[in-house]
Amino acid sequence: MKTNIKNDFLIFVIEEYKFLENISSDEIMNVFSEYQIFDYIIKHYEALHVMGGRAIVDDIRLLIEKKSS
Repeated sequence: MKTNIKNDFLIFVIEEYKFLENISSDEIMNVFSEYQIFDYIIKHYEALHVMGGRAIVDDIRLLIEKKSS
């Protein structure tokens, strides 16, 4: 079965965010949808996939902070 690397990466990011932020999957889905984080991850996959999980989550935190102000 062929997997989609970007979808696998989205799952990785969701799990990292869930672990580091200690929030539920439902909360992540709401936050990621509200701030268009899924689009951001796919658009910037080439740059993000070489970063560590904590760095990716930090990047997402900054993006959310920027969009919410």
